[in-house]
Amino acid sequence: MVSLQWPLPCARLHQTTSTLTTHLRTRGFSFLRRKPLTIPHSKHPLLTDDSIDEEHLPGYCSKDYYPAKPGEILADRYQLITKLGWGSTSTIWMARNMRGYRWQQETIVALKIVNTNFDVEEHERTLEEYIPKSDPAHDGRTFLRTAHDTFVIERKEGKHLCLAYEPMRETFSVFRRRFVNNCVPLPLLKLYIKWLLLGLDYLHTVCRMVHTDLKLDNIMMAIENAEVLDEFIESQLEKPMEYKIDSAGRQVYYRRDNFGNLRKINNLPRIVDFGAAIKLNPDARCIWPIQPNHYRAPEVILGCGWNTGVDIWNMGILLWNMVQGSNLHTQVTDAEGMYDAKSHLAEMIALFGPPPPNMLARSRERSKEKWSPKIRMVGVNEKLCDTAEQLFDGPFFDEDGEFLYPDLIPGRNLADTLTLLEGRDKEGFLDLARKMLVWDPTERPTAAELAQHPALQQD
Repeated sequence: MVSLQWPLPCARLHQTTSTLTTHLRTRGFSFLRRKPLTIPHSKHPLLTDDSIDEEHLPGYCSKDYYPAKPGEILADRYQLITKLGWGSTSTIWMARNMRGYRWQQETIVALKIVNTNFDVEEHERTLEEYIPKSDPAHDGRTFLRTAHDTFVIERKEGKHLCLAYEPMRETFSVFRRRFVNNCVPLPLLKLYIKWLLLGLDYLHTVCRMVHTDLKLDNIMMAIENAEVLDEFIESQLEKPMEYKIDSAGRQVYYRRDNFGNLRKINNLPRIVDFGAAIKLNPDARCIWPIQPNHYRAPEVILGCGWNTGVDIWNMGILLWNMVQGSNLHTQVTDAEGMYDAKSHLAEMIALFGPPPPNMLARSRERSKEKWSPKIRMVGVNEKLCDTAEQLFDGPFFDEDGEFLYPDLIPGRNLADTLTLLEGRDKEGFLDLARKMLVWDPTERPTAAELAQHPALQQD
């Protein structure tokens, strides 16, 4: 069992209990309940044709987004305060929970308002409702952020799923820039990596789930104390939010997501975004494509079957982003910026040696297995594909296990890629990485085993 050295920040973010909610609904003392705040926003829109926030996205469709406004109350419960972020399928707003009495401490949430085409988010909601119930006492549960409330807004344009989360300070990529030379101190980094591995252990062993999409944007840091949140909200109430009107007449607000300088360094890391997560049997060996290009595990490319080991590989590649602030792989895409699986495999060979024969044998045995429905990956072949070999433009090895593109193998070695560590620290992290980045997923240690690696223990 790991000892959590810091208290969980922002105690105010506990979910309202069902007993209290029922009590509030049945009592009639409305004058004692919380009242809406006056949330300022600019009286006049900005006169600009420049795209802002979600408008930058390729294929941006205004009618898919919910037209949220500061001060608006959703589900007769959450009053929107300010826009925190946006993505291709949603916007994120800070909101106050208006349930409760005036003298009780308020709950502040980050409210994800999903676009009308929300089939994937329904999948995410199902998984996120399952995760916290599996084993709340497990140490790793702390390091996964899941929604504590969900509801649906219905409009003539469609339905918008809404998920209420604990507000987070920022992604790990932003957080690391707050330190000298953009480097998180090594003792902290060891602790963060260990905690994230404990989170993965909970996901893998208790929930029987694979995240499949680990990256710095999906690791977020908690807010260090309630005062930071209070001051941020006060600043939003003092300055009107700026917005523009898009071509469809929707108000698009500029996000505000800067919580200021760190007050203290007690931020917990949390794995977020389970929209691409998959619940699997321990013995399953899936073949359909997953993972961001840079973090894709070899068993996915070769189509020889994947399970929880893909997250271990993914985390091993992520070590370079966390320690070095750069990507380990440098030739994952071609000159046009499209994913190039053969170049990716060539770099794996340079860094980790050739794949074992038994793995290539499994790849050949399963090369004709199909998934459904068919998938098109632009940049590889632009055709609808239903096998890994088709999708990634294989095969990559001949019958004797020789790589078909030897000229693509670069002259690199793993030790030279880790330049910011020296001596025992460098040796320890390289050993940790090599255990995670083993070609054959059946030979990779579990997340729990890796959390006990000597490189992650405090001196």
